Amino acid sequence: MMRQAFIVLLTLVMTGCAGQDGDPSRHRTPLENLGQAAATEVLREPPWQDDPQGRVLLVTPVQADADFGEQADARFNDALTRRLLSARHGPQVLSVTEAPARSDAPANQWRLSSHLKAPVGAITLSDRRLYPYALTVTLQRGDSDDIWWQKEIDGAFDELGLPLSKAAVTPAP
Repeated sequence: MMRQAFIVLLTLVMTGCAGQDGDPSRHRTPLENLGQAAATEVLREPPWQDDPQGRVLLVTPVQADADFGEQADARFNDALTRRLLSARHGPQVLSVTEAPARSDAPANQWRLSSHLKAPVGAITLSDRRLYPYALTVTLQRGDSDDIWWQKEIDGAFDELGLPLSKAAVTPAP
C-alpha cells in the first residue's frame, strides 16, 4: 500500500515538473505588455471609417531610449506587431524599417510609429526602482506627415521586468 502511494505521489510530482516552462525568457515582459496595449489602442480607435481589412498599416520600429536596455525595442516591436496581426478583422500589417510620406502612396496606406521615452531617471523606492516611461503612438496617412491619430501612454516599469542598459543601472557618481 505504501509503495503504491509513493508511486502515485512520484508520478504526480513528475507530471507537475514536466508542465513547468523552464525558459523564463518566454514569459511576457512589461515591454511586451506595453506593445500589446499600444496595438489594442490602435485597433480600438482607428481613424479610418470603412472596412479595416482593406487598410495597410506600415509599422516602423519603436524609437526607444537606451535606458530601457538593448532588447527593449525588439520586445516592444514584436508584441505590437503580433497583436496587430492577430486582430480578427484588423488591417494588413507590414513591418518596415522606415516609412516616409510619399505623394504616390495608396489611399488605404497608413504609417504607425512609436516613441518610448524615459522622461526622468529612476525612482528609488524602499524595496525597488521604477523607471517611468512615456509612449507616444502615432498614425499618419501614407501620403502626408499630418497626424491623424495619436495616443500617449504613461507609466513606470519595475527594474526586475526590464533588460536595462548598464548605464541605467550604474549609479551616478
